[in-house]
Amino acid sequence: MENKPELRILNSGAAPRRGINRREVIERLLGGAGAGLVVPGVAAAHPMHKHLMSEATLAEADAKAAAAEWSPEFLDPHQNETLIVLAERIIPGSTRAQVNRFIDLLLSVDTQENQKKFLASLSAFEAEGLNRYQHPFKDLTEEQQNQILTAASTEKSGQPEGSGDWSWFAVPKEAGEHRVTLRDHFENMKGWVRDAYYSSEVGMKELGWTGQVAWDSFPGCQHPEGHH
Repeated sequence: MENKPELRILNSGAAPRRGINRREVIERLLGGAGAGLVVPGVAAAHPMHKHLMSEATLAEADAKAAAAEWSPEFLDPHQNETLIVLAERIIPGSTRAQVNRFIDLLLSVDTQENQKKFLASLSAFEAEGLNRYQHPFKDLTEEQQNQILTAASTEKSGQPEGSGDWSWFAVPKEAGEHRVTLRDHFENMKGWVRDAYYSSEVGMKELGWTGQVAWDSFPGCQHPEGHH
């Protein structure tokens, strides 16, 4: 487990407390770190980095995710339920933060390549559940789900040595090419889940946000019971 980041006061005014949306979260981060903000643990080539830098995308996704009669725009119902469970195992509290809704809405406006990579990672955990326990991932016991995630988070990555971004993350087209492992799928999913969670009000409050204090970089996963 990583230590919580040291908070730095960006605004000490006495304004009344209120909710905060993702656009405001990122604005605070940019205000503290400058335009060159890099999310620690997630390469700039990861899709979430681009989404977090788009004010229009954040505003639209936040508004749609809060809708009372929400339904997935990109994922099918089974995929959405799988994402809910997987996200909750990676970072407890993700369900309350509606991480699945935010990710689904980002995927709906993402490139086909990034959509395929996300679905490949989601399907990898589905396949692992079926191979190990003969049940879909979402229907496994919590212990079984955690066993899969523990194995995934400790497996060797197929990332080529010296590769500093996610451009290599693709299904091999020829024999002998690098192999994307379950660890790589885990890291891909963790990038989506972590940034969706810690850019939410729920994630901000967990780390001490009071409406007057913010920090200048994203944390890693802070949950001892989560997978990171």
